Amino acid sequence: MEEAGRSFTSLLDRGLTAEGSLAAWCPTRDLLALATADGQLHLHRLNWQRLWWNSPEAPITALEWRPDGKQLVVGMEDGSVALLNAEDGEVALRASLLPGPVVSICWTEAATQAGQHQGSAATAAGQLAGDRTRRVFAPPPPPMPTPAAGLAAGYATCGRSGSGAAAWPPEPARLAVLACASADGKLALCSSLLFPLARLHLPDLFGAPQVSVLRLAVAPSLQQLTVVWQEGPAGGARLATLSTCHVGAHAQQLHRLALAAGEVGRLLDGCRQSHAAAAKEWACGQREFDASRARLAALMGDYGCATEPASELHTLLATGAVGGALQQYLTSTLGEPGLKKLARAVDAAVVATHNLLTDHLQPALEQLAFRLGELRGLALCLPWRRITGLHPEQVGAAEQAALALVLRTEAVRRQLVAAGAQYRTFFSWLLMVMRRMQEDAADALVGYPRSQLDAISSFLALQFRQDSVGPLLGRAPEGSNGSSSPHAAPAAAAAAAAAAAGSGSMLHLVMAVLGRQEQVQAADSTASPTSGGRGAGGSGGGGASSAALSLGELLASVQAACSLAFDCTAAVVSPTVQLAGSVALGAAPAALAAGYVAPGSGVAAAVAWEGQQHVLLLRGGGDEQGPAALEAALLQLPEGAAAADLAFYKEGQVALLLAWEGGCRLALLPQEQLGFVELPAGLLVEADALQLCEMLLSHSGRGATPLPPDCRQRALPYPRVQQPLAVSASRGVGCVLAGTQRVLLYDLEEEEDEEDGGEEEEEELVDAHEGQDMDSDAAFESPLSR
Repeated sequence: MEEAGRSFTSLLDRGLTAEGSLAAWCPTRDLLALATADGQLHLHRLNWQRLWWNSPEAPITALEWRPDGKQLVVGMEDGSVALLNAEDGEVALRASLLPGPVVSICWTEAATQAGQHQGSAATAAGQLAGDRTRRVFAPPPPPMPTPAAGLAAGYATCGRSGSGAAAWPPEPARLAVLACASADGKLALCSSLLFPLARLHLPDLFGAPQVSVLRLAVAPSLQQLTVVWQEGPAGGARLATLSTCHVGAHAQQLHRLALAAGEVGRLLDGCRQSHAAAAKEWACGQREFDASRARLAALMGDYGCATEPASELHTLLATGAVGGALQQYLTSTLGEPGLKKLARAVDAAVVATHNLLTDHLQPALEQLAFRLGELRGLALCLPWRRITGLHPEQVGAAEQAALALVLRTEAVRRQLVAAGAQYRTFFSWLLMVMRRMQEDAADALVGYPRSQLDAISSFLALQFRQDSVGPLLGRAPEGSNGSSSPHAAPAAAAAAAAAAAGSGSMLHLVMAVLGRQEQVQAADSTASPTSGGRGAGGSGGGGASSAALSLGELLASVQAACSLAFDCTAAVVSPTVQLAGSVALGAAPAALAAGYVAPGSGVAAAVAWEGQQHVLLLRGGGDEQGPAALEAALLQLPEGAAAADLAFYKEGQVALLLAWEGGCRLALLPQEQLGFVELPAGLLVEADALQLCEMLLSHSGRGATPLPPDCRQRALPYPRVQQPLAVSASRGVGCVLAGTQRVLLYDLEEEEDEEDGGEEEEEELVDAHEGQDMDSDAAFESPLSR
């Protein structure tokens, strides 16, 4: 036993600034995600070098890695789920999936290529599997240009800056299901892009008044979901298996839909950010101009003038005579340097807004409309409609709203160009008047072109008095400040917006496009301020319903219409999820592990209870091959020992974190050393699995299997340990939270070197890492604080 207590290799023993609450190993790299009690999330290497940390807005309640290790999903107390990039910790996507705190998350990728279902749906899948978007369009542009590029680059660069990406990012080849459960028994099945596939209310499904989810596990075939739950705070625990055959059998079609809907969500999020940035840039320039006009109005009030600034400037334009208030404003209050500064500020706002519309918002909107058109084609295919639940009318309404937004954006852009030209003409005229006043010219406007005087007169009558571009841009819709999923809009708002967006037919929209060409040509030839106003721009919006809407309002209607169209998938898939079986596990467990250890082998579970010396292990139950018998084994713990936590390791081994009064141990137990018995399905209805297993073992004269003294185990240097025990089967490492804010890392594949030279070498390595960590921590900055 003393020799066995030196198993595994100690890699690290480090103190924490706060007590650890959750830990998860990356499945493909030696990275450990650690959440602490102070609300922070850290990502460490195996040598404890910290890569990044951040502090989410809500307390972290669940952690899970993407199967390929590229993203980390974080469940929070407010019911939201965030996908963080493993490289930098930035939030790639965030959505509110559940109404209560997220208590359990499972992320599983299909083990084999999706699409094994045969029949008409499979034939349609083969014919419609190709995505034309990547062949037709360049990669989508970023929501905003890089800081080095700047916004006010000039009209000459608009439309030529490219997409900002060298190539399209790779698409996942198979469907991955992200299962999330809340504390009140709500369960959501989503894709990797947080597209909802199904929403379940477990109390109705299980026939229990209250359900508290303890663990989730999805089979690699995606045809079975295991839920370990407890009925109320003091109720017993049960292991339930749910049939998700619809998801597994039609994984290829759902994967295609999830990818398209996820890209639609990303494009909508980018459009919101681009629109918010454009509205902000234009508002900044208008604030400068309004402040200058207010100073002129205040000065005119001091002189006793009853007219407004526009009338005073009209008088100057008509007669060439400069009033006293206007003369003081131009020569003293504003001056030539102030006029040039104001002109540069307004012109920079015009150019920046134009750049955002042309190089960022419009390309994203064109891709959005094209993707919705592709989805409308899929919805017209009857086999796809039965599987995915897409309705061509609803998808068509979203497409029509997106096309209306494309046309409306072009109208706003042309109005912006016209307003920018008028601002430049106005400031040039004021500068000429100011310089001729300094020359004491009798007529400040002698020799000035008549055409420009007409343009200035139109500007003073409209744009000078009231901003005509700002109302067309509108305010940014809610949710533009961060990444969020477009599938969570209220149903009533979505229905109203979709009805408004689809009020006209596709023929009306095409006729609007054809009729708009004459207006565009007229606007280019005359450059009059009324040619691109709200009335003219609205004609390109696809009907009277969009003529009075700003870009922000149209963008919100597109989001609502997409939400209404995509919610139909969950409405079709959710009823297909049925309860396949349930097993009672006795009282509420003190330690629990559940998962699908090997593909095709069914679910595996390990349960330990407080005050008992037994650990119950279950395996089987069937998978995509069909139902199978459930097997159970009973492990007898040493006297005085209690299982603090359990976890499944590679090749069916069970990792046990044992606690005694005098110390703690970490042990690995192969399941081959346990005596499993088959549990008859008929008897499981009357007794729980623990009682039935004890009865069958007693009847066969075997009893519980004691913990083998020769199993690999190691004594821990601290008398106290806590959950969770995190082990990585792919990397062969384990993490134990022990002592007072301590973390222990072990290599579970190699044995400890008992020679002194090996220990000294390890101490030198740890000291070197400590010095490296002090330097890296001092220069570290959270990605959320940038």
